[in-house]
Amino acid sequence: MESEPAREAEEEEIDVIWDENGAARYRILKDTRIVDFDGHNIAWLDEHGNIIDYEGRHRGFYENGVLRDPEGMVVGLGQDPAGPHPVLHDKGLIPGATKAASAPKKTKPTKLLKKPEASLLWSKKMLEEL
Repeated sequence: MESEPAREAEEEEIDVIWDENGAARYRILKDTRIVDFDGHNIAWLDEHGNIIDYEGRHRGFYENGVLRDPEGMVVGLGQDPAGPHPVLHDKGLIPGATKAASAPKKTKPTKLLKKPEASLLWSKKMLEEL
């Protein structure tokens, strides 16, 4: 097994999320931000694993290394997912990450969605589309 090159960003990540094609799409940072590998802020996690965008919309859920859409379908899998999820045969290499932009002000959600039942199916949308 080849080892991955050391990455500067590693110390600030708590997870990397791969999509159904095995492409690394998002990083979850220790400060609860979800960013892409170009450093764009996508959303943030509250203390219950709710994914909130910076306009205050509830976009999905993150729990046990699984990122889910509002219907419970899987948007992406982390490094060590637990619980019901589809199989991801190959995870691509983690690309070099651009330093994340400064965090925008977090907008508290006006309404939180009810947590759905966990699905074994992949979502048809990426986080930015939810």
